[in-house]
Amino acid sequence: MTETPGWTSPGSPEAPPGSTGTGHPAPAAAAPAPATATLPPAPGTGPVPLRPLGFGELMDGAFALVRRNWRAAYGLSLLLGVSLELLQAGVNWWIHVGGTYTLAASSDYLLWPLSLLLGSLTAGLVAPVVGNSLLGRDTTLREAWQQTRPRLGALLGLCLLLGAILLGSLAVLVVPLFVIAAVTDQPALLLLIVFTALPIAWLWIKLHLAVPALVLEKQPVTGALKRSWRLTGGAWWRIFGLVLLFQVCLGMVATVLTIPAQLVTEVIGTIPASPANDDATAAIAIGVTAVFAAVARTVLLPLGGALQTLIYTDQRIRREALDLELTRAVGLFDPATAAAPAPPAGPAVPQGA
Repeated sequence: MTETPGWTSPGSPEAPPGSTGTGHPAPAAAAPAPATATLPPAPGTGPVPLRPLGFGELMDGAFALVRRNWRAAYGLSLLLGVSLELLQAGVNWWIHVGGTYTLAASSDYLLWPLSLLLGSLTAGLVAPVVGNSLLGRDTTLREAWQQTRPRLGALLGLCLLLGAILLGSLAVLVVPLFVIAAVTDQPALLLLIVFTALPIAWLWIKLHLAVPALVLEKQPVTGALKRSWRLTGGAWWRIFGLVLLFQVCLGMVATVLTIPAQLVTEVIGTIPASPANDDATAAIAIGVTAVFAAVARTVLLPLGGALQTLIYTDQRIRREALDLELTRAVGLFDPATAAAPAPPAGPAVPQGA
């Protein structure tokens, strides 16, 4: 395993000389610190301090990191967001032409598994951008792609595996309920489906940090899953609350960004993909909805990915003192030069004594 120096997991070989935490050349050696040098309370040159962070600091940090590197972050998410919404528009048109009203009403949920996949993929593409920014380095779109490309195959494999694990677990819990409800002719049993969300949410949070571990530590797929499982140990409720709160905030932003599409729905009096619409009305409604939904996805996807990497970093700072490794990687702190404070000076000796 060859993790990126500065982001190495505990027990990994030391980083080779002349390198830093993000693959850039090491900075020139700084002058020896004075005898009174101590570790700063919040080291780091990026917009987020390298220390344990609270809920508000983590959420503010996600916005700050994306805003600082908006070209790279939104450049990576633009292609994914537009591609997904073009596919969604095609599905909506197909439903309009030959589907039913019930299918049209649920069309936004048909691509939900693909949406989860793109969310994990975006988190992996944004992870190097966040990692560099934490060390005070801005990242261009070209640099972000160059850093991610060697891990792209493993990243795709991990995203597919995460989707298979979550959807497979959901099927194991839901399918028996449908079978029992059908055999016993008790459709009320399907209300128990609500409770299947609890174990799925638990599993989702336990594997939530696998993507940044794979990209930044260069872990293999199974190693990234194990790292996420360990890093979330004892912190499940904290991470769950943070992710849930942030998703609520992103949902509110998405609502604001898609207001024009909602107005179109109000004007035509029905959902865009409804078979009851004529072709011209459906084309306009589906097109306007796709445009503003693509804008919303482009804006929101990197924010979720940035928070995911920040949570990963915060957990490693709390458990593994990663802040010391990162500050050492950029030359902000060297334990060899951080000596104990000098003793107080004695009384001055008169000149000529």
